[in-house]
Amino acid sequence: MRKRILSVLLAGAMVLSMAACGSKEEAQPEEATEATEETKEETEEAKEITVVATGSFYPISYTDDNGDLTGFEVEAIKEVAKRAGLTIKWELSDDYTAMFGGIDSGIYDTIVGQISVTPEREKTYTFTDIYAENAIRMCVRSDDAAESVDDLQGRKVCIQFGTVLQDFFDAYNADLADDKKIECVETTGSPYEELEVGHFDAFPITELSFDSVMEKGEYDFKLIGDPIIIDYQAWPFAKDADPEIIEAFNTAIKEMQKDGTLSDLSNKFYGRDVTQVSAE
Repeated sequence: MRKRILSVLLAGAMVLSMAACGSKEEAQPEEATEATEETKEETEEAKEITVVATGSFYPISYTDDNGDLTGFEVEAIKEVAKRAGLTIKWELSDDYTAMFGGIDSGIYDTIVGQISVTPEREKTYTFTDIYAENAIRMCVRSDDAAESVDDLQGRKVCIQFGTVLQDFFDAYNADLADDKKIECVETTGSPYEELEVGHFDAFPITELSFDSVMEKGEYDFKLIGDPIIIDYQAWPFAKDADPEIIEAFNTAIKEMQKDGTLSDLSNKFYGRDVTQVSAE
């Protein structure tokens, strides 16, 4: 489907012989209209990309009280697509391994879910320009004595497998004794609620997401230690994705950085601007 997106589909001209029969003459406008409608439908389909998003990652990509998908990254990619002349077909998933697998198999074109750009991923995927940066730290309950990630050794941490977080903890645990390794678990529910009731001891979170969650006043959490990762976000596509789409995305990102659209969205959902990135 990617190869067809942005291509121009031309309907073949129908040559109608002139006949004296009035019924045939009257049929011409109807036939032409049907051909035009078919061409329009094909053109619209060709401009569509399929985007898979997590629907529970506040304030990145989440479902609001009205049941609508929104968030910083959702609204950002909507504006990118609008400027690029694309329409979006949305799919939802909270399984990042399946999301990337969907790109590999051609089911999805890209992912909305604060995807980190890593050298390993760049071997497999074509990334757009970076549109945001963030720092990831460990979040614990406020009554927890832990002051850094080292204080979580031998304890349980919730992460999203198949992400840069798994890479970090795999590397962190590599040289530790078995009783000191951090046990990584995953949840299909809210990590905030799961942490609150003690199903695990900590989870990594971007500073921006933490700020937004704490503003609601629903949880008594704190961040500990230095950032474990400085994260740069971009949208991943397959290596054989239509280069015109990548170019259109990058053009829109640059325009939105220059005209303040990305900054406005960042301030709206995060309360601060993370879109004037330092990474090249």
